[in-house]
Amino acid sequence: MLAISNITTSNSTVEPPEHHVIPVNPALAPSGWASYLPSWGPSPGRTRPSVTNGKIAGFRNPWPSWHRPTLAEKYASFQWGEDNDGCAELAASHLTNSPALDRPPHKSKLPNFVDPKGWPNSLGAKAARLLRIEGPDFSFPEGSKAKATWLGHAGVLVQLPSLDPQNGRPVRCVFDPIFSDRCSPLGSFAGPIRSYPPPCKAEDLPAIDVVCISHNHFDHMDQTSLMSIWRHSRNSVRFFVPLGNKRLLLEWGIPDDRITEMDWWDSVQLTLPSTPRSPDNARTLTIHCTPAQHNSFRGTNDANTTLWSSWLLESHTPHHQTTTDTTTTTTPTPYRVFFAGDTGYQFHPSPHWPPSPANPTPQPPSDSDSEFPPCPAFAQIRARLGPPNLLLLPVSVGATFAYLRSFVPLPDWLSPFPRHSAGVTGANHMPPWDAVRVVRVMAGMEAEAGGDGDGEEGRGEDGERGDGVVALAMHWGTFVPDPADVLRTLGALEWACTQQGVKFSRGLGEGRSVDGDASGAVLGKGRPVFVAVNHGGSVCL
Repeated sequence: MLAISNITTSNSTVEPPEHHVIPVNPALAPSGWASYLPSWGPSPGRTRPSVTNGKIAGFRNPWPSWHRPTLAEKYASFQWGEDNDGCAELAASHLTNSPALDRPPHKSKLPNFVDPKGWPNSLGAKAARLLRIEGPDFSFPEGSKAKATWLGHAGVLVQLPSLDPQNGRPVRCVFDPIFSDRCSPLGSFAGPIRSYPPPCKAEDLPAIDVVCISHNHFDHMDQTSLMSIWRHSRNSVRFFVPLGNKRLLLEWGIPDDRITEMDWWDSVQLTLPSTPRSPDNARTLTIHCTPAQHNSFRGTNDANTTLWSSWLLESHTPHHQTTTDTTTTTTPTPYRVFFAGDTGYQFHPSPHWPPSPANPTPQPPSDSDSEFPPCPAFAQIRARLGPPNLLLLPVSVGATFAYLRSFVPLPDWLSPFPRHSAGVTGANHMPPWDAVRVVRVMAGMEAEAGGDGDGEEGRGEDGERGDGVVALAMHWGTFVPDPADVLRTLGALEWACTQQGVKFSRGLGEGRSVDGDASGAVLGKGRPVFVAVNHGGSVCL
């Protein structure tokens, strides 16, 4: 089992960090479910709370970019009837020259919205043909820098080079795993249910070393899945959670010495137990707890009492060697993996946002809305820790009315919950357009609030910003109420990439060639690549 060789905390002990609330008035705190509803007052946390004692009572998003929509803004975002933005049609257009199987795959490989009688041209069949289930490949090719396998929803397995040159087994890290059929406080009785079954069971995973949890929402902190991983990998696994979340893991039965609770900007360094850190030990894995713009709750009166976060993993393994006449020097080259968790980027009040094939220039433009600026956290992470090589980013709105509608599965004409424009919840869940903007910011392709977008640290080896950067789409296509959501998300992501100068791909083969790519991209040359793989699919770099 990997050992913790160093823990670094970055927060001041004199003045509490900006995202800490000390104290909070419980009578004014919204319940957990209220975060899904419009606000009748100002967004919480837009002003600095006074400090009356040293006890942390809650957390907040400390930036002007955080905004919970008002009732009027929510009402203006309502959308009824058919969705005609053109994104679903764009995604389905790739099926024109794609041969369809005469018979659908076995039901264990199909989403639950597919009627075999409508194969291959029903809406459900088109979604199932574009987003499939693959048996995951957990091998780690020699010489690889990283391999990411999408396990469904926000669950991703990341494998990194071994810290033991004699052993050779890769370090395996899992983010926000969920293998359960439902993600709900009501367990298996009601609530959001998977449309796509998981590509494997938790017990099918190889031995896991690290589990990182972004926050305590049921679709990201699933008790059944975490306990399965604990039982399966109890000889090797450690759990890393944001502040306030350790208590639940302890209640579930995970030992105290296997759980590390962290605040934003805290860092933990992992090494082999037999090789304590020294100048000669170049193989380490550093885990950074980084900011995100979101919220937390699991009950009715615990909103924002536990912290939410993103994560950045920094693998230091000797990739670069310099040889002189007498010696060979090995330089540890950091390889950075960023997992965004659940996060927003920018609130967009216009019901016509984002741009789409049917409305490519929405009015008024809202990319630089002065009242609702973009979240500065991503630029700050890049400036403080360095540019990531691999980004795992959410690309689906996945909340609010879509979540509530899942509890009451009624047809559109009868449902009390309409669709809403993607921008109205953009401060809490970023849609594909904003996910591509985050790629550009973290790849150093543009300056953004909160960081220096023109710094040298964003350049690749050949001097071009963004070279070799790969983003993997997650938090989509799993807990979806209907097949149109799959098509819309794929089309919206492709459209956003095309319009913003990022290459779009449906798969990367061993980090060199592209299979089913809409752009003809080749990894490592030119602009960043945004990849949307199948359930169980991998990106190897």
